[in-house]
Amino acid sequence: MNKPLFHHLALAALALTPLLGIGCASSMTVTRLAPAEVNLAGIKRIAITRIDGPDGETFATMVSQRILDSKRYEVVERAQMDKIAAEHRDALDAAFEQNQGVEIGKLLPAAALIAGQVNESKVDDRVSSHGDTCTRFDLGKLVRYPCTRYARSAKARFVTNVRVFDTNTSKVLVSRRLVAERKKETTAADGEPAPVDTDALLDQCRNEVADQFLKMIAPHPVQERVALEEDGALPELKQGNEYLKRGDPGTAAEFYARAVARADANPSFKPDVKGRAHYSFGLGKAMTGDYDTALAELRMAQTMKPEPSWMDLEMRVRAWKQDADKVSQQMRDAAPATAEQP
Repeated sequence: MNKPLFHHLALAALALTPLLGIGCASSMTVTRLAPAEVNLAGIKRIAITRIDGPDGETFATMVSQRILDSKRYEVVERAQMDKIAAEHRDALDAAFEQNQGVEIGKLLPAAALIAGQVNESKVDDRVSSHGDTCTRFDLGKLVRYPCTRYARSAKARFVTNVRVFDTNTSKVLVSRRLVAERKKETTAADGEPAPVDTDALLDQCRNEVADQFLKMIAPHPVQERVALEEDGALPELKQGNEYLKRGDPGTAAEFYARAVARADANPSFKPDVKGRAHYSFGLGKAMTGDYDTALAELRMAQTMKPEPSWMDLEMRVRAWKQDADKVSQQMRDAAPATAEQP
């Protein structure tokens, strides 16, 4: 069992919507922990050397705060970093351009450096118009009349290139181009459309890119939808689902196990009923981090009924197991960190 993922697995019934089928299936959203794209093994401190370009300072502050919130790394104070950068600008440039990590490692009290360039930080707000026929009620009658329709289209875009450099190995660990866009429209007839808060749109883009960056270097939550099964012959399934929605997968799995025991012991139950019990038990065990049992139950369910959604969950649970192993490894590799306030 992959305990680390279980401890970080939060279940959230953010939505409960019908799925296609015979009316005995629904779905819910679950949150699990995904591994970082790059395992910064042995690194305990991170310094942001500089983020050049428009909004570079704002974006650097966002990234710094997210690293602090992750509680995985120390963050070198910006004032200290700025002082070192001012005194050793040539050495910093050489480090990133020529991979002279050993030398720069002597200058900076950090094992990983972040540098980047904001290429775009802009908003576009335009109003267009065209002739049309509008309708209105006049003295209780629907009247058509010629009008002008206006549409305001606002678009924000934030693009940056970032690199993470390891001073221990003199290598660039990861280099990415991160992009985020947001759009919003307002319309009106015979008048100016309502304004759009373009500053808020751009801030959403900056935050999205900062989140993208954190996913590169730290385990992070991801959300997925999973199918829930019910059957009138097995009320334990509905009871288990209720516990699962409340974030108690352990108790949910207990109810699912009771459903399996009762279904398997009753020869009058049809294969699809037994399949729902085994599927649900597999889902419950997956949510507790017992992936081996979960996969066995999901395979059993499909021998009773080849349901596409059950096969889909089996494939995803295989991926969850691999991700859980990676997260566990990354947590073991991570050095204890006491964050400094920027």
